[in-house]
Amino acid sequence: MSNRVAVIGAGMTKFVRRAQESPGELAAQAVQMALEDAGLEMKDIDAVCLGTAPDAFDGIHLNGEHLIAGAGGTNKPYLRHYVGGGTGVFSPIHGWMHVASGKFKNCLVVTEEKMSPCNPHPAGAFITIFDHTTEQPLDLTLIHIFGMEMARFMHTYGYSEEELARISVLCKGNALGHPAAQIAEKITVEDVMNSPMLSTPVKRRDISPVSDGACAVVLSNERVARTHCKAPVFIDGVGFRLDTAYWNTRDLAFPTYVAMAAHDAYKMAGIDKPEEDIDIYEPYDPFNYKALHHMNGLFMDRSGRKLRELFDADQLGPDGSHPICPSGGALGVGNPIAATGLMKIAELYFQLSGQAGKRQVKKSVRTGVAQAWGDLMQVGTVVVMSGENRLPTTASMWNKMTSKDLPGTALKKVEDVPHFGYTPDFRYSWDNGAALTTYLDGFKAGKLRASKCNKCNRMMVPPRAFCELCNLHPVNDYYDIQDTGTVQTLTRSYVDWDSSMLPKGKERHYAVISLDGASDEMGICHWLGEVKVKDLKVGMRVKAVWKPEKDREGGILDIKYFRPLKQGERTSKTVKQIKPTEMDTVTGKSFPGAIPLNYVYTAGVGGTRFFEDLAKGKLSGTYCSHCDAVHIPAANFCEAGMIALDVNKNARVVNPGSGFVSSFTDVFEDRSGHLLSKPKTVVQVVFPKTVGSLFGVLELAKGDVVDVGSAVELVRSRQAGPEHIKFRLKKKRK
Repeated sequence: MSNRVAVIGAGMTKFVRRAQESPGELAAQAVQMALEDAGLEMKDIDAVCLGTAPDAFDGIHLNGEHLIAGAGGTNKPYLRHYVGGGTGVFSPIHGWMHVASGKFKNCLVVTEEKMSPCNPHPAGAFITIFDHTTEQPLDLTLIHIFGMEMARFMHTYGYSEEELARISVLCKGNALGHPAAQIAEKITVEDVMNSPMLSTPVKRRDISPVSDGACAVVLSNERVARTHCKAPVFIDGVGFRLDTAYWNTRDLAFPTYVAMAAHDAYKMAGIDKPEEDIDIYEPYDPFNYKALHHMNGLFMDRSGRKLRELFDADQLGPDGSHPICPSGGALGVGNPIAATGLMKIAELYFQLSGQAGKRQVKKSVRTGVAQAWGDLMQVGTVVVMSGENRLPTTASMWNKMTSKDLPGTALKKVEDVPHFGYTPDFRYSWDNGAALTTYLDGFKAGKLRASKCNKCNRMMVPPRAFCELCNLHPVNDYYDIQDTGTVQTLTRSYVDWDSSMLPKGKERHYAVISLDGASDEMGICHWLGEVKVKDLKVGMRVKAVWKPEKDREGGILDIKYFRPLKQGERTSKTVKQIKPTEMDTVTGKSFPGAIPLNYVYTAGVGGTRFFEDLAKGKLSGTYCSHCDAVHIPAANFCEAGMIALDVNKNARVVNPGSGFVSSFTDVFEDRSGHLLSKPKTVVQVVFPKTVGSLFGVLELAKGDVVDVGSAVELVRSRQAGPEHIKFRLKKKRK
C-alpha cells in the first residue's frame, strides 16, 4: 500500500518569449513561489525531480545537471527525466513515486524550458527527433506531421477547420484569467481561419506559441499535507505509455498511447466512467485539434461519439458540463514544452482547491485529469487528482494573482541584453545496422523492402531485425514489395524544416503512404509530385518515381516523390523474398549527417549585471544574508537557501586584483574538439569573502609560471561573454 501523495504548493514564471532570465533563474523563481505557497523552506525538501524536454531546445548539453542549482537540487537526491512534451505530466508521476514509496516526505518537482536560444527557430530542434536516415533528408518538421495528423483526425471524425478553430477561441479566451499567459486574447473563429496557412490544414492560430518559462510544485505525504495545507489536492492515479517511434505504422486519428495511460491512471484512481466521474479536464493542446484528439484518448473512446456530443452541445467551456483547459492550455498560456504539462497539474491544484480566481469553473469540482504528450506522437502521460474541499474564498496567493505578480521578463529582441552566439559543429556518422542496410541497398536497386515477423505475420516497413510487438522476437525474413500504395493522409506545406516560410509560390506536399504488400497502414512518409492541387486527397493510389539508376546513392531520396497512378495503369503485385544484405566493410557503411542549429544565449539577470560592470572595469557580486557572503558572479538567487537576491540593491564591489588561482589546466582543443593554433591556460579564480568563482583565460607572459594559489588580477574587457574573462599574474612589487 503506497503513501497518499498531495500537491500542497505551486509556483511558475510568466510564459514569455526571449526571457531575460537564464534557465536556472527561471527555475529558481518558480521554486521560490512553490515553497512560499507550500509554507516550506528548502531545508524541508527531501528530494528534487527535474523535467526538461530534449537538450536541443536550451542548447545546453546535460541540461538537467546545468539546472541543478536553480532547481534547488544542490546536495539533495536529484533526478532528471524527459519524454518530450509528455515531460510536464511525467514529472509529478516521477515525484509521486518518490513520496508514495515512503522514501521521502516532501519532493520538489521542477520543470523548465528556455526555447528561445535555438535558432533560426526553436521548431528547428525537432529535426533531431526524426529518423536520421529515412526521415530527416525529407526536411520534416513537426508542423508537417501535425498537418498530416490533423487531416487524418478531421477525415476520421468529421470535424471541420472552423469547428477546430473554436478550440483556439476557447483556450485563448480562458487564458485571459491566467497570470502566466503569453497570448491570452479574445478572438473569433474568423481570426483563426484568416491567420497564415502553414501546412494544411494547420494555420498560425491553430498552434501554441514558442515559450520560455518554468513551473514547480511541492508534493508531500498525507501527514505533511494535512499539517501545512488547508485544502490539499491528492494524486489518485498515474499512467504513462510510449508507443513505437515508427509513427507511419499507426492510425494517426486516435492516440492509443493516451488511452492506455489513462486506463492505468483510472484503474489506480477507481475511475470507471471518465466521462461521468471526472469534473475537469486539462488535455495537452499544442495544436487546437490535439485537445479533442487527446480527449478521445482520455475518454478511451475510439468512436469519438461521446466527445462529439459534448462539442456539439457546447459543453467544453468553463460553464459547461465537461470544461477542458480552463487554464487556457498551451494555446493560451504558452508552451515552454516541459513546463506546460506541469502548468496543467498546477491548474488542477488551483481548481480543485478553489484557488483559480477568475478562472474558477462554475460547477462544483472534485476530480480532475491532466495529460501531456510528446516526442514522435508516441507519449501518453496521465495524472488523476482530487480535492476534498472546494473553498473559493480561501485566502490564497493565487486567487488574486495577476501577471504583474509573476516573475519572468520578456524581451523584444535578444540584443537588448548581453548575449552570446554559438554555432556548434554537430556532425555525425550513423551506423545503419543489418536491417536498415538491406533497406537502403533496396533504394539503390530501385526496390522498396520490408521484413516479416513469423510470429505475428506483420510485413514491416522500414524493415527491422526485431518485432516490437512480439517480445522483440528476431526477424530474419526480408522481401521486396511493391513501390505503390495508398495515401493515408497528406498536407500542403508552406514551411521549411526550421518553420521559416518557403519562397513565395513554393509548397511541398507530404503524405503518409500505406505501401502495397506491407501490413495494413504500414508505410512511409514522402513527398507527392506530378499532381494537381485539386486532385490531392486521402485514398489516392500512388507510385514511386525513382531517380535514374546512375544517380541513386542508397537513401530515401532515391525516390524523387510518389505520383498518382494513372487510370488503368497496371501495377505489380509481386512480393519476393530476398537474402538480406551481408554486412561487411563495403555494405556496412555509415550515413553522414549534421544538425544545422545555432544558439543565442542571454546572460540572465545576474549575468547582465556582471558583464555590464565588467565592461566598466568593475568586478561585482551580490550579497546574500543567508550565506553572509558575496556571490560571484552576480546572482539573483541563492542556491543554498533558494531565496531571491536583488542584483542591484544587494550589489557589492569585489577587488578585481584580489584573486587566487584555485585550479588550472592547459587547453589544446576548442569546444568542438578541433586543435587550437596555440594552447590556452584556463584558470579557476576565487576571491576573499565570496561564494563562487570565475573561470577565464590566463594571459601568460614569457617566463610566467602559474600554480595553485598564484595571485591574479582581472584584465579589463569591454566585450561581454565568458570567452572575454581574462586574468594575468599579479606581479610582486619590489
